[in-house]
Amino acid sequence: MKGAWRLRVWSVLVVLSTLATICVSIPGFAAAPVEIVWSFWGDPGELPPNYEVIKAFEAAHPDIKIVVQHSPWSSYFDKIQTQMAGQTAPDVMFLNNIPSYASRGVLENLDPYIKESGFDVSGFYPELMRTFMYRGHVYGFPRDNDTTVLYYNKSLFDAAGVKYPDETWRWSNFLEAAKKLTKTDARGRVIQYGVALEFNKYPLFVYQNGGSVVDDPLEPTKFLLNEPKAVEGIQFMADLINVHKVAPSFVDMKQMGDTTQLFLTGRVAMVMTNAARIPTFKDANFAWDVAPLPAGPTGIRANSMGGAGYVMSSTSKHKKEAWEFLKFLCGREGQTIFASTGVAVPAYRSPETAAAFLADKTPAHKNVFLTETGQGRLFPFFSGWAEISTTLVDPTLDRVFIGETSAKAALDEIADDVQKMIDSRR
Repeated sequence: MKGAWRLRVWSVLVVLSTLATICVSIPGFAAAPVEIVWSFWGDPGELPPNYEVIKAFEAAHPDIKIVVQHSPWSSYFDKIQTQMAGQTAPDVMFLNNIPSYASRGVLENLDPYIKESGFDVSGFYPELMRTFMYRGHVYGFPRDNDTTVLYYNKSLFDAAGVKYPDETWRWSNFLEAAKKLTKTDARGRVIQYGVALEFNKYPLFVYQNGGSVVDDPLEPTKFLLNEPKAVEGIQFMADLINVHKVAPSFVDMKQMGDTTQLFLTGRVAMVMTNAARIPTFKDANFAWDVAPLPAGPTGIRANSMGGAGYVMSSTSKHKKEAWEFLKFLCGREGQTIFASTGVAVPAYRSPETAAAFLADKTPAHKNVFLTETGQGRLFPFFSGWAEISTTLVDPTLDRVFIGETSAKAALDEIADDVQKMIDSRR
């Protein structure tokens, strides 16, 4: 009896094994691919590279399917924060201010994955990689450097008889040109501005004047935005709006449109922004190009060092597959795809990524992005800066930029409170 029982069991196992083999071999019974949710923001012109990356990745990894969660910048972070609170965050996310998220435990520590897979991080700019670390651990990788350049409308420059900007420009040249490029109608209303500014670029004016926001952008001990050089930089920016009236106010821009819209419609002659605008500006019906940012009064050149990048959610249910996608996204393959579209100045330094970025000849002086990256300085990226910025610094600068108060008076008012918040971190 025992022998017969063993024979029956063995027969059943053989049948089950055979059926399993048959099911796997039949396409209709193939295991469904694991779905990974990838979130990102971006204007319409910025989106195509993302889908190129997905196509290339899925071709190489048919067992993984990428599901897109796209939101505009204006609502992206609110949605992500809500999902993080509910532990339903996307598996892979496009984020900035990484330390502020890592400190809350919502991002996956990538050190074990890097070690196990041998993923090469040496190609990334070291300073950029610092912004994706928290307490010595890696939580993500940069997609790009947020290099800022001066875009200019050649047609408007030609019409005003103004020479194109170049590497010799300082603030005085920039201001003189902006005045000549600003036009008013018979009633004195501005119908064309010389320049449109971006609020979050204010550290550039501080750095170009020899000042700093804090003493160390990642491990600060002292708030410096109320020091003389920094104050002068902020005041120069505010004066472009309120004294010289060559730039629209940030309040007006909420109605008029952002720098992209204003430049594309020919309502401003210059904007200071990043490479992500290139695809959109290709649709412009006028000639345009890029130039280095103007140097400060004493010749100091400074640009932004930092940018958004990719991270993994600590609550992901498919971390193995998420890591496979993250490696592809942030490695040579993904970086080269992004670089080839001109959307981003590559954060990964290699001959392939540099060549890919410069392959497209628009704009004519595209190499300016690479040379300006060499002038990069980190903006504040430490854990706690988001709260400091949102509750104290940004509201204070709002008052300065609408002309309600001077930069010195406003920044002196908050200096002690900001310093206390910095001290509380230690």
